[in-house]
Amino acid sequence: MYVSPHSGPCPTSKLPSRRGFTLVELLVVIAIIGVLIALLLPAVQQAREAARRMSCTNNLKNIGLALHTYHDTFDSFPIGHHYQGHWDGDPLSNEGGTGFGWATGLLAFIEQGNQFDRFDPRYPAAENAITGNRKVCQTPLEIFSCPSDTKPDQYKEGAIPKAATSSYQGAGSAYDSYPNNKVGSTPNRDRFNGVFDRTNRGFIAGLKHIQDGTSNTIIVAETKWEMDKNRRNRSRIYAGNDIVAYAKGATNAVLINGQWAMNWTQKQGNPQPHRTAGSFHPGGATFAFCDGSVHFVSETIDHTATAWTNANNAYDGPNGGAGYGVYQRLFSISDGLVVPEI
Repeated sequence: MYVSPHSGPCPTSKLPSRRGFTLVELLVVIAIIGVLIALLLPAVQQAREAARRMSCTNNLKNIGLALHTYHDTFDSFPIGHHYQGHWDGDPLSNEGGTGFGWATGLLAFIEQGNQFDRFDPRYPAAENAITGNRKVCQTPLEIFSCPSDTKPDQYKEGAIPKAATSSYQGAGSAYDSYPNNKVGSTPNRDRFNGVFDRTNRGFIAGLKHIQDGTSNTIIVAETKWEMDKNRRNRSRIYAGNDIVAYAKGATNAVLINGQWAMNWTQKQGNPQPHRTAGSFHPGGATFAFCDGSVHFVSETIDHTATAWTNANNAYDGPNGGAGYGVYQRLFSISDGLVVPEI
């Protein structure tokens, strides 16, 4: 009888033992993962901010293009703020302005022709019984919203409830305040020296008025929410209007000045945060220039906070403009001073 050499009971084989992570090993792995996430998160945030900043830049490029298309059509830029005269039948009236700002004139050039057709420029922006003006002023537009800005889409603006907010405002004077002269008068151009201003400045600026060079002159500036103690700003798309019947005040809802440094908030002592450029982009803000270019300007740019003191020496000419900072020069259309490369 043949007996297989393999017959008989099978030897018991040992199975490999299974061993899990010890507590120490698990903690080390978790710590490593935490370090990797900590290293990765800033890069992700920087990438997101870079994308938001690029979107903001594109908004300003499109706004600048619309302003130039407007200029090609009308041989001037829009009125900064329709503050006095006209709609009430008296072009010399100290009241009567509709309150509409520069951006309203651009609607037909930013693919918002339907919005443009809805409002009647013969009536105030806050009017609600006869026209669709108030509804127009309540309509948010994506092109006027920087993704980094924390602003709400709407906020009460004087006489306009739920007014559409903006991340951008027109460049007014290098100095504080706006002309309050009667329409038809001629305020001092050295004081009210930006591309935009109130109706009663005496002229509507065009490229021919920008004698300092279009590449050296700001036309639209970025602004941001949370500029004052109430965590807000006044930046609006369409209008600045404090009274339903006519424009009164609120020019700083559509225009800013260069007198105060950018990002200078009320908490830091700025008495007029609503008239200051700023952004949530680290280190500065984005500006559109009169040549159609868009630049990110550092918040450390030379700035003197010079106030208007002497009509005979508006730009500190005897000292070569030493008392009139580079930032302010960028707001002025004809100060005759050199602007270094920014």
